[in-house]
Amino acid sequence: MSGTGALGQVGAACFGIAVGYITYRALVRTAVNASIAVLAAAVGAIGGAAVTGLFAPGASLFAWYSIGLLAGMSVFFVIFGRLNGLDHLATVLSVRTEVPSGGDSTDQTGRRSNRMQGK
Repeated sequence: MSGTGALGQVGAACFGIAVGYITYRALVRTAVNASIAVLAAAVGAIGGAAVTGLFAPGASLFAWYSIGLLAGMSVFFVIFGRLNGLDHLATVLSVRTEVPSGGDSTDQTGRRSNRMQGK
């Protein structure tokens, strides 16, 4: 199977959604909340896809890897929402793009950080 059929197209779409979301989360965060670990997760997902192409070029491994990647990410959000509540899930998923000015620092939910509350 060449991977260009329906399975390959679905896999490519799943891969694009998963890596796009991870990268979006890494790039939209403010400078205060930016984390190299989030960007490393995107690089790891891309590296995993590259490895599937090395072991069996022309097979449908990339499509199945991508579908599993998106399915795993979706299952994580479902479990996280059930364990922590939908309000907390919504807070985690939302990202404010404002950049804090000067000495006033806020986290991604708009609250002042603990280190700044004493001032």
